[in-house]
Amino acid sequence: MSNAEFAHWDSYSRFARHVRFTSRYVLGAEERNFLDTVLATIRNREGEFQPGHTLYRAQHGVDWVEQTDGEGNWIGEDVWGFGASRMKPLTDRAREGRANPRGIPVLYVGTTVLTAISEVRPWVGADVSVATCKVLRHMKILDLSPGYGQSSLAGAVFSHVMGGRELTADEKEKAVWIDIDNAFSEPVTTSDDRADYAPTQILAELFRSAGYDAIVYKSHSGDDGEHKRYNVAIFDPAAVEIVSCAPYRVKSIKIEAEQNGNPWSRVKA
Repeated sequence: MSNAEFAHWDSYSRFARHVRFTSRYVLGAEERNFLDTVLATIRNREGEFQPGHTLYRAQHGVDWVEQTDGEGNWIGEDVWGFGASRMKPLTDRAREGRANPRGIPVLYVGTTVLTAISEVRPWVGADVSVATCKVLRHMKILDLSPGYGQSSLAGAVFSHVMGGRELTADEKEKAVWIDIDNAFSEPVTTSDDRADYAPTQILAELFRSAGYDAIVYKSHSGDDGEHKRYNVAIFDPAAVEIVSCAPYRVKSIKIEAEQNGNPWSRVKA
């Protein structure tokens, strides 16, 4: 067991605030110690993808191809999924994401077709291209899903915050990794401030520098029956081949909600 210990149970939150609002390119001693401890406390999270492993990637839109008869007369249109080059990020103009800054491409894929489609935030009736991707070489992966959906502010941590005993190293470690796992699974929208990506982008580069080829994290969209939904960020897009791409049309979107706070009401005199 490693002797490394996080300074606080909320060390990830402190790190995230610092790189969002204070400094992210030159880190202080506290932030560097946090990153060192992250690497030192990775336990039972390693996995692998073998060559031929199948994953899926979706993008909004499809190709409409005009059809003609033998005499060149227009007879309609066929719908196809986008071509292979369209289904990978541009090497020189990659968009910013949870695991990559702008200009550094990372391939985001899902473990199921529905996972991939849900990650592009489609609307009912949307046309979506879904590519089948094959892994070309052995990949060392880091699983960031064990703490998904849990709260770091629970159990021993809650008691500590309320004035209880000091936390052990293991209790702080568990709380920090829950926060890391949840940070990667938070939904990404086009309205997100770019600074919100900074903490997970730095962690992704840290994991890549440590020899991981990809990170796996839980999809916010929930599971599909017996099929678990996971997202995968692959650091080298060339390690995956697009073998086919099919058009899909979104038929429905399931929304579930629960009240998570107290309501207010206006009372007329």
